[in-house]
Amino acid sequence: MDPVVNKPTGRSDASPKPAGRAAVRLGGRAAASSIQDVAAEAAVSIATVSRVLNNPELVSANTATKVRAAIDKLGYRPNAFAQGLMTRTSRVLGIALPDIHGEFYSQLLLGADAEARKAGYHLLVSSDARAADIPGPNLAFGLIDGLAIMLTEPNPHVLREANAAGVPLVLVDGDPTNGEHDVITVDNESGAREATLHLLTRCEGAKCFFVGGPKENFDTASRAKGFADVLTEGGAKPKPAQSSFGEYSFEWGRGWAAGMIGRGQLRGAGVLAGNDDIAYGVIHAAREAGLVVPDDLLVIGFDDTRLASLIQPTLTTVRIPLPEVGAAAVRALIHRIEDASAPAESVMLKPTLIVRESTSPKTWRHG
Repeated sequence: MDPVVNKPTGRSDASPKPAGRAAVRLGGRAAASSIQDVAAEAAVSIATVSRVLNNPELVSANTATKVRAAIDKLGYRPNAFAQGLMTRTSRVLGIALPDIHGEFYSQLLLGADAEARKAGYHLLVSSDARAADIPGPNLAFGLIDGLAIMLTEPNPHVLREANAAGVPLVLVDGDPTNGEHDVITVDNESGAREATLHLLTRCEGAKCFFVGGPKENFDTASRAKGFADVLTEGGAKPKPAQSSFGEYSFEWGRGWAAGMIGRGQLRGAGVLAGNDDIAYGVIHAAREAGLVVPDDLLVIGFDDTRLASLIQPTLTTVRIPLPEVGAAAVRALIHRIEDASAPAESVMLKPTLIVRESTSPKTWRHG
């Protein structure tokens, strides 16, 4: 004999009506509805629900309406990964950078992520794009629809591996004459030219110096060229010693400046640093040696990181539109995904010189 069960709802449970999981609570939380729940609610097959989600043109209008009503009622949210298996798209974009530490990369990623979200994509981030295994055949390359990779210096091996991944590819900070790929760059040369012209209003050409990152770095090369070209055009043929190359770090800037000060070469000089970190190092070494910036030494940085407006004296620097770089890379990548046969394009963004106290003696009052 069947046991007697109390039925507080007054409804017979002999043939229970299928209920979506949205009505079931686990530990006080509503469990997510499944595609099976939607199919049961709409009295259709799972395959029909899938077609409504992915290929609605294959389903009659009445059936589609019924399925969508069930989706709304149950609060069903499709599994993005499962949808990707059906449509062979993931709505996930990959971006590989040389590093993700520091404001330079964080600002670029903020712009990229905002643009991706606006277009309905998610962003998968990888660091150390210089490593040979970053673009290799790993799990991520089975999940992403396309890849934006920052190549700050020539690296044929990484580029070859990225191409072999078989996904749409956009280069950030790569060679703008590449021709084969979409490239997003900044006009570093024009930024350096403007900064050098600014130095020359207060300092003679023979006393101007460029101190940059690695010589093979694309940004370093462009900035060094802009610096040297302006001096040449002004009649002050630059000497090799007026351009130095090292790394994008505070330590390199400080060490370079300490050596130059020791040789008596920085008093009355103007320095264009390859980035703000190098500029901070130069200012620090000058202060340790008793030189006052900008009265005894003019200093310009590159990037316009947040500290540029906080240190004393505030730093004149070339502002790079980093969020716009990230956003442009994502736009180019989505366009490449949607139209793989479109000609490769090169987008070059303009920097801006921001003049502050480190080159303006009248505005800086030191103690």
